[in-house]
Amino acid sequence: MDTLLHIVGLLLLLITCLASFASLLIGLPGTFLIVGAALMYGWATGFATVHWSTVGWLFLLAVLGEAVEFLAAARAVGDRPSRRVMAGALVGGVVGGLVGMPFLFGVGALLGALAGAFSGAALAVVSEGGTLGAAFSTGLAALRGRLSGFVLKAAVAAVMLVVLGAAVG
Repeated sequence: MDTLLHIVGLLLLLITCLASFASLLIGLPGTFLIVGAALMYGWATGFATVHWSTVGWLFLLAVLGEAVEFLAAARAVGDRPSRRVMAGALVGGVVGGLVGMPFLFGVGALLGALAGAFSGAALAVVSEGGTLGAAFSTGLAALRGRLSGFVLKAAVAAVMLVVLGAAVG
Protein backbone atom coordinates (compact mmCIF):
# COMPACT_ATOMS: atom_id res chain seq x y z
CA MET A 1 0.00 0.00 0.00
CA ASP A 2 2.88 2.38 0.76
CA THR A 3 4.36 1.79 -2.68
CA LEU A 4 1.02 2.51 -4.34
CA LEU A 5 0.67 5.79 -2.42
CA HIS A 6 4.20 6.74 -3.41
CA ILE A 7 3.50 6.07 -7.09
CA VAL A 8 0.22 8.01 -6.96
CA GLY A 9 1.99 10.93 -5.26
CA LEU A 10 4.71 10.99 -7.89
CA LEU A 11 2.13 10.79 -10.66
CA LEU A 12 0.16 13.70 -9.19
CA LEU A 13 3.36 15.72 -8.83
CA LEU A 14 4.29 15.00 -12.45
CA ILE A 15 0.84 15.97 -13.77
CA THR A 16 0.79 19.15 -11.68
CA CYS A 17 4.26 20.17 -12.80
CA LEU A 18 3.50 19.56 -16.48
CA ALA A 19 0.24 21.52 -16.17
CA SER A 20 2.13 24.32 -14.41
CA PHE A 21 4.70 24.39 -17.21
CA ALA A 22 1.92 24.46 -19.81
CA SER A 23 0.22 27.30 -17.92
CA LEU A 24 3.08 29.56 -18.99
CA LEU A 25 1.48 29.59 -22.45
CA ILE A 26 -1.65 31.24 -21.12
CA GLY A 27 0.20 33.82 -19.10
CA LEU A 28 -0.12 32.27 -15.66
CA PRO A 29 2.86 32.30 -13.31
CA GLY A 30 3.64 28.62 -13.86
CA THR A 31 6.98 28.92 -12.10
CA PHE A 32 5.22 29.70 -8.82
CA LEU A 33 2.75 26.89 -9.45
CA ILE A 34 5.73 24.52 -9.67
CA VAL A 35 6.94 25.85 -6.30
CA GLY A 36 3.47 25.23 -4.87
CA ALA A 37 3.44 21.68 -6.23
CA ALA A 38 6.86 21.00 -4.71
CA LEU A 39 5.74 22.43 -1.38
CA MET A 40 2.59 20.30 -1.33
CA TYR A 41 4.52 17.16 -2.29
CA GLY A 42 7.15 17.91 0.35
CA TRP A 43 4.49 18.45 2.99
CA ALA A 44 2.61 15.27 2.01
CA THR A 45 5.79 13.19 2.26
CA GLY A 46 7.11 14.80 5.43
CA PHE A 47 9.83 16.55 3.41
CA ALA A 48 11.58 13.22 2.99
CA THR A 49 12.88 13.86 -0.54
CA VAL A 50 11.82 17.42 -1.32
CA HIS A 51 13.42 19.42 1.50
CA TRP A 52 12.80 23.02 2.50
CA SER A 53 16.08 23.96 0.82
CA THR A 54 14.78 22.55 -2.47
CA VAL A 55 11.57 24.56 -2.14
CA GLY A 56 13.67 27.65 -1.34
CA TRP A 57 15.83 27.18 -4.44
CA LEU A 58 12.74 26.65 -6.56
CA PHE A 59 11.23 29.85 -5.15
CA LEU A 60 14.38 31.80 -6.01
CA LEU A 61 14.34 30.37 -9.53
CA ALA A 62 10.67 31.34 -9.88
CA VAL A 63 11.43 34.91 -8.85
CA LEU A 64 14.34 34.95 -11.30
CA GLY A 65 12.12 33.66 -14.11
CA GLU A 66 9.44 36.28 -13.51
CA ALA A 67 12.04 39.06 -13.23
CA VAL A 68 13.78 37.99 -16.44
CA GLU A 69 10.49 37.92 -18.32
CA PHE A 70 9.49 41.34 -17.02
CA LEU A 71 12.87 42.94 -17.73
CA ALA A 72 13.14 41.45 -21.20
CA ALA A 73 9.70 42.77 -22.08
CA ALA A 74 10.34 46.19 -20.57
CA ARG A 75 13.84 46.78 -21.94
CA ALA A 76 13.42 45.66 -25.54
CA VAL A 77 11.80 48.74 -26.99
CA GLY A 78 14.27 49.42 -29.77
CA ASP A 79 15.50 52.91 -30.57
CA ARG A 80 12.97 54.76 -28.40
CA PRO A 81 13.54 53.71 -24.76
CA SER A 82 11.14 56.20 -23.21
CA ARG A 83 9.05 55.39 -20.18
CA ARG A 84 5.89 55.82 -22.21
CA VAL A 85 7.03 53.25 -24.77
CA MET A 86 8.08 50.77 -22.07
CA ALA A 87 4.78 51.25 -20.26
CA GLY A 88 2.88 50.90 -23.53
CA ALA A 89 4.64 47.63 -24.30
CA LEU A 90 3.99 46.25 -20.81
CA VAL A 91 0.36 47.36 -20.56
CA GLY A 92 -0.30 46.27 -24.14
CA GLY A 93 1.18 42.85 -23.39
CA VAL A 94 -1.01 42.36 -20.34
CA VAL A 95 -4.18 43.56 -22.06
CA GLY A 96 -3.40 41.50 -25.17
CA GLY A 97 -2.83 38.42 -23.05
CA LEU A 98 -6.17 38.88 -21.29
CA VAL A 99 -8.03 39.48 -24.54
CA GLY A 100 -6.38 36.53 -26.29
CA MET A 101 -6.84 34.05 -23.45
CA PRO A 102 -10.16 32.54 -24.60
CA PHE A 103 -8.80 31.72 -28.06
CA LEU A 104 -6.87 28.67 -29.24
CA PHE A 105 -7.34 26.80 -25.95
CA GLY A 106 -5.44 29.46 -24.01
CA VAL A 107 -2.47 29.73 -26.39
CA GLY A 108 -4.14 32.89 -27.64
CA ALA A 109 -2.94 34.55 -24.44
CA LEU A 110 0.67 34.29 -25.60
CA LEU A 111 -0.23 35.47 -29.09
CA GLY A 112 -2.34 38.27 -27.62
CA ALA A 113 0.49 39.31 -25.31
CA LEU A 114 2.88 39.47 -28.26
CA ALA A 115 0.41 41.47 -30.36
CA GLY A 116 -0.39 43.69 -27.40
CA ALA A 117 3.26 44.45 -26.70
CA PHE A 118 3.70 45.37 -30.37
CA SER A 119 0.57 47.55 -30.41
CA GLY A 120 1.24 49.24 -27.09
CA ALA A 121 4.79 50.20 -28.00
CA ALA A 122 3.81 51.33 -31.50
CA LEU A 123 0.94 53.48 -30.20
CA ALA A 124 3.23 55.05 -27.62
CA VAL A 125 5.74 55.99 -30.32
CA VAL A 126 2.99 57.54 -32.45
CA SER A 127 1.68 59.44 -29.40
CA GLU A 128 5.18 60.89 -28.92
CA GLY A 129 5.17 62.16 -32.49
CA GLY A 130 7.19 59.34 -34.05
CA THR A 131 6.81 58.16 -37.62
CA LEU A 132 4.97 55.03 -38.65
CA GLY A 133 8.30 53.41 -39.52
CA ALA A 134 9.65 54.15 -36.05
CA ALA A 135 6.42 52.87 -34.51
CA PHE A 136 6.65 49.62 -36.49
CA SER A 137 10.31 48.98 -35.62
CA THR A 138 9.73 49.80 -31.95
CA GLY A 139 6.65 47.58 -31.85
CA LEU A 140 8.63 44.77 -33.44
CA ALA A 141 11.38 45.21 -30.85
CA ALA A 142 8.78 45.06 -28.06
CA LEU A 143 7.31 41.89 -29.57
CA ARG A 144 10.77 40.30 -29.73
CA GLY A 145 11.44 41.33 -26.13
CA ARG A 146 8.19 39.81 -24.93
CA LEU A 147 8.89 36.60 -26.84
CA SER A 148 12.45 36.35 -25.55
CA GLY A 149 11.16 36.96 -22.02
CA PHE A 150 8.70 34.10 -22.42
CA VAL A 151 11.40 31.78 -23.79
CA LEU A 152 13.79 32.64 -20.94
CA LYS A 153 11.06 32.13 -18.34
CA ALA A 154 10.16 28.77 -19.91
CA ALA A 155 13.85 27.80 -19.75
CA VAL A 156 13.94 28.69 -16.04
CA ALA A 157 10.78 26.62 -15.51
CA ALA A 158 12.46 23.68 -17.27
CA VAL A 159 15.45 24.02 -14.93
CA MET A 160 13.03 24.04 -12.01
CA LEU A 161 11.49 20.79 -13.23
CA VAL A 162 14.96 19.22 -13.49
CA VAL A 163 15.84 20.37 -9.95
CA LEU A 164 12.56 18.98 -8.60
CA GLY A 165 12.99 15.76 -10.52
CA ALA A 166 16.50 15.31 -9.13
CA ALA A 167 15.21 15.88 -5.60
CA VAL A 168 12.39 13.38 -5.98
CA GLY A 169 14.35 10.82 -7.97
